[in-house]
Parts: sequence; C-alpha cells; structure tokens
Amino acid sequence: MPPSRFTRRRDSRSSPALTAEDRPLLAPGVAFEEGADQTLWIAMLHGVPSSRVSRSVVDLLTAMNGETSLRDLHRDFAASETLESFLELARRFQLRGLLAGDSRRPPGRITYRPPFTLQVATLRAPVVFGRLDALLRPLSPRAVLVSMGALVVAGALAAAVQVSELREAVTTPMPLVDVVAVVAALFLITLLHEGAHGAALTRFGGRARRAGFMLLYLAPAFFVDVTDGWRLPDRRQRVAIALAGPAVHAALGAIALSAALLVPSQELRRTLLVLGLACAIVVVVNLIPFVRFDGYIALMSALDEPNLRRRTMRDAADLLTRLLFGGHRGNKSMNTWWSVPFGLASLVAPIVLVLFAVVRVNRALAGGGPLLGMLVVALEVVVVLAGVVHVSKSLHRVLRSGVSRLRFVAVGAAAIVGVAIAGAAISVPMSTTFGFTTSGDRVVLVHAGDMSDVTVPEGARVSLMSNGILFNEQLGEGTAHPLPPAKTTVPLDALFPITADYASVPAAVVAEVQVSAAHGRLPVTGQARVENGTGNLWQMLWATGVVSPLSTFQGQEEEESP
Repeated sequence: MPPSRFTRRRDSRSSPALTAEDRPLLAPGVAFEEGADQTLWIAMLHGVPSSRVSRSVVDLLTAMNGETSLRDLHRDFAASETLESFLELARRFQLRGLLAGDSRRPPGRITYRPPFTLQVATLRAPVVFGRLDALLRPLSPRAVLVSMGALVVAGALAAAVQVSELREAVTTPMPLVDVVAVVAALFLITLLHEGAHGAALTRFGGRARRAGFMLLYLAPAFFVDVTDGWRLPDRRQRVAIALAGPAVHAALGAIALSAALLVPSQELRRTLLVLGLACAIVVVVNLIPFVRFDGYIALMSALDEPNLRRRTMRDAADLLTRLLFGGHRGNKSMNTWWSVPFGLASLVAPIVLVLFAVVRVNRALAGGGPLLGMLVVALEVVVVLAGVVHVSKSLHRVLRSGVSRLRFVAVGAAAIVGVAIAGAAISVPMSTTFGFTTSGDRVVLVHAGDMSDVTVPEGARVSLMSNGILFNEQLGEGTAHPLPPAKTTVPLDALFPITADYASVPAAVVAEVQVSAAHGRLPVTGQARVENGTGNLWQMLWATGVVSPLSTFQGQEEEESP
C-alpha cells in the first residue's frame, strides 16, 4: 500500500482538497477528553483544547488509522450523508490540525498569527495565576460584580457632570509628563485586564497555559491564553472569563473619572479625565465581536460555538468564491442565516482597524520631520506588503479549490482593471496638514524641518483646528497666502499634540493665513488643513501616504546638496 500523503508534513492551509481514496491518519498529538456534561468531548492538540466534538466524531477520528480510505469511512460512519459533505467534514479536521502531516504545533514562547499579531510569552503562567488565585480567593464573586457595576455607574455620572472639561481635555495638547503618565497607567491597566482573564479562568478550574506581550494590529498589548476555558461545562463561566478583562478597564476608567471630581489640581484632573476616556474607548473597541477581541470570545462562548469567526469567514469566502468564480456549492460550516454576514464583517473589520491605525499615525507623525516621515512610510509599506501576501494566499486557495482557471483569470483581470479605473475616476478632496502659530493677529503655517519644498496654493481654504491629544476641534477658517520658506523654531505643540516647557523644534514658515471666521480666540498653536482642490483617489493616496511624510526629508536633502 503506498504511503498516505497525510504522513508527509505540509501546511494545512495549502493542502489540496481531499479525495475519497485518501487514507487519513490521526495526528500523534491528538487526544480526547470527555466533557463534564458527558455529551460532548474535547479534542486536545498537544494538550491544548482544539475542538468540542460528539462521541460519534471521536469514533470517526479514532478510526482514521492511515489504512482506511475516506470512501470506506464514509460507508461505515456516515452512509446517510453524501460523500461530498463527508469529505468536507474531513477537510475541517485537516484545517484544525487533527490529521497527521497537517498538525500544527501549539503556540510556544514566540508565535506569529497572521495578519498582524506577534506574541512573546512565558509558559509559567499556571504557576503565577495559581498564586494569584490563592490571594483573591477570600473575595466574594458577587461582591466584586456589584462593586464594579456601582463604579461604572458612578463613572458615567462623573463624566456627564464634567463633559465640558472632558471635551477640552481631549481636544487640546497635553503636557509630555502627563502623556507619559497616561501611557504608563494604560499599560498597567492592560496588564491587570489580562490578569483578570487568567484569574477568572483559574477560579473556575481552568489553566492559563501562556501569558505575555504582543503586537496586535500594530498596537502593543499583553495577553493571556484562556483556550482551556473550553473545558468548562458552563458557558456562563466562559463568558465571565472573556468579560473579566473589559470589566477591569471599565472599573478603573470609572475610578479615574470619579476621582477627577475630587482632586483640586487642574493638571491632575485633566490627566484623570483623559485616562478615563481612554479606558472607555478600550472597552468599546474590545467588545467588537468581529475581531478576536474579548467581545468575540464572549459571543462565541455564549453561543457555545467554537471557532465561530473562522467558520463564518469560511462560509463568507465560499459564497464569494461561488459568486465570483463559479465554485461548487459546499456545505455551510454554520447553518444559520447570519453566518455569511458575520463572516463578511469579520473579513472587513481587521482591515478597517489597521487602516484607521495607519491614518492616525500618519496624521500625528507625517509632519514631524524626516525621521518620523520615513517611519510612517515604512509602516505603510509593511501594511501593504502584508495585505498583498494575505490576498495572494486567499486567491491561491480559491484556485486550488477547483474553479475554472479561465474564469479565475478573467474575473481577476476585470477586478484589477475595475479598481484602477475606479481609483482614477473617483474625485476626492486633496488636503495637506500643517501646524500653525499665532502672534497677535498674525497666523502662519509651519512645516517640520529646516526647509520644505511643500507649496501652498494662493487663496486656498484653511481649516484651523486644535491639536488635541485624542481629537481635533475646528476653531476657525481662513485663506492661505504662500510665503517663501523661512527657517524658524516653533513650540512642540505646533506640530504634535504634546506640550513641553522650553521645548521647540525647527520648522519652516510656508504661508500666512487671513482668518475669516473663528469660534473664539485662537490658541497660540494648533493644526491646520489646507485644501489643495480635488484629485482622483490614487493621487490622494500618493500625496497623503508618500509625498506628505517625505516632503521634509526631500527638503533637507535639497538644503544639504552643494
């Protein structure tokens, strides 16, 4: 008998479709553990829960001995089902790493998860959380829950009372010392957030196998692996584990907002308000159910549907493949009406989050000098390359699924041409971001660097805004009158949403603004956006993503050239 192709090591994501003559072999790292409710079993992969399965599935997987073909297994275990649906079931086993040659090692100390997650972990987390549980065991869970609820209500009321101060705090620059304090506090709260996941899991009898630091969608964060929660029979316990982290952010943010009412120092009050609002934003984002955040874990646990996101994304991808490339209709991973919409949202949400992060970084750093400009462009290149790789892998899987190659090429070419034409035809407003400074009634636009080749159109409309630490508020508007670039130095908050005593940065004055309207007295510094007419979508992306960040770099090169 020839060796099964499942005995050769390969990446399950690139494995070809299964045929009825394949002879699958159960992966050596797979074991089965009976669930507490005695109706479902847990498939363990190298000691880590992978799937919750029925007894009949356990029997089927155990019978995959590398000698029996899928055709025979179908006859013995699922004769009432079609052979195609049975092969699709085997394919799911393959994708989950349960079959030899396609098994995946469990996450270790360093793990990369596409598209934008890198984890560095310790494997001694069970010891740490065991000791923490011993310290927290005297606390009553009901008392903790009631206390957190009361804190959140008090924080919401405090925010309502201080709404005007809160608005001012987040739309104006913040002292550098206070920014460092808020960032440090958020890191500490994030550590407590993840610790709450592990503590809740340990309290319910689970085991947090890994914990550590990660980069998640370009943002630094901590994490705790609570996969072991699938061993717990009560779905309410799994929901509580998922929501324990956001509850910590909500409670501590509420404490900060409430404390702001009591402190006499205006600077400390402002810092507490920013910290409280930042915690609230973290809670809202964390509860988005379409990304692997806590909200998704809680929803998956409440529905008792393991791998919810992966399965719905597969359903959405199958539908798109069938509509675009004419692939055959396969069995849905989830027989619910919302499977495809949820999968489509899960496909789009990470893209939106990454693009939002890149845009925020671009606006904050693009005008800050040559080094920061290069950093922005490098970040954009990494994101584009990651996107190209992800799309290429997706198209490769579509092509391997058996669709018509002619239709695949035709649809792909039509999509490329359509995107190119749409980008050239769609008209969008063009703008450039500057800093501004005021001296009496004179308002001038400044750009980072000793010199700049950025031009400002005569009579261009200018929106004058605050340079807020979280948001920008429009303060006035006017028209621009370009000036020959002149070297100067400006306060730090003219270019960044940060203030620092006696700190100034080199810049170039590029235009004067004739203010036509203002909502009050303009601050000494702020942010200005100059309208440069309209252009197509490709021109806007090139100007915003490349030309603007590199403009000061080009200007300095011209200054240094003989």
